[in-house]
Amino acid sequence: MAGAASDDNPVGINVTAMVDIIFCLCIFFMCSFHFKQVQGSIDSWLPKDAGPDSSPSPVALLEEIRVTLEHDPTTGATITRLGARRVASDAELLELIAGAYQDYRDAGKPTDDVPIIIDARPLVPWRDVVRVMNGCKDKDYKKIQFAAPFPGTG
Repeated sequence: MAGAASDDNPVGINVTAMVDIIFCLCIFFMCSFHFKQVQGSIDSWLPKDAGPDSSPSPVALLEEIRVTLEHDPTTGATITRLGARRVASDAELLELIAGAYQDYRDAGKPTDDVPIIIDARPLVPWRDVVRVMNGCKDKDYKKIQFAAPFPGTG
């Protein structure tokens, strides 16, 4: 019998109530315990309107029009690019910029918020930078900006 007095222990302690309380406490803590969220997890959901059977996604428009001017050390000429596309002349550059603005208008975006960023790399003559800037000003493009130089390029 649990807790009965024996010859070695003259005082009998009834531990049945204590065991019941401990079990109740264990059940209480097990039910009320909340596991900590795993750090670094990100809740994400797959889109319902995209996938292998959906229509192709529209072409993403950048929020800027970037004109890059690079110096060619072999010929000494300035290479002009609009995005990744190499441009042969100023007229072609302005035509491509006008096409980019038209794409923004077709997408319903205001063209006043779209900057033309001139990214002139080191060793590019300033006359070429001013030539591109004047061409943009002649077409009444309002927001013309210069890109910050890359660190270490001076």
